[in-house]
Amino acid sequence: MPAHKKFKIQNWLIYRLWRISQEAGYELEAFYSSEFGLSPIEWQAIAAIANYEPLSAKDLAALVDINQVQMTRTLSSLLKQKLISRRTDINDRRRIVLSLNKKGETVYSTISPVAQALEDKLMAVFNKQERKQFLSLLNRLERRIEIK
Repeated sequence: MPAHKKFKIQNWLIYRLWRISQEAGYELEAFYSSEFGLSPIEWQAIAAIANYEPLSAKDLAALVDINQVQMTRTLSSLLKQKLISRRTDINDRRRIVLSLNKKGETVYSTISPVAQALEDKLMAVFNKQERKQFLSLLNRLERRIEIK
């Protein structure tokens, strides 16, 4: 059998990590979609803004890994839903920065514990030492592919 025929996608690390991410993501998406009508990218933007605000649209696009057109649509939707605010940066009047407003903070503080509970449920398959080791190995993989 040729070597390329021995390759099994279901055993490929990248595919396996993607499947875990997808399945866990679907579970969380079912919650925030039904509860708040958010898309996955809108949730990711809210979470990124919550963690790094104030943040420019360009920086946010880099954090959630989407192009400028997708970012514009996402921000338009979040602004329309009154979940974020934008203002001129006090240190650089040419720069517009994004923040969560009170409604956005409420949405974030409702979804983030559900996201954390999902992670806790997944990580429960590991004991404390295994968890620490898994996260260390994951950090090494991320550095290897230079995720920012």
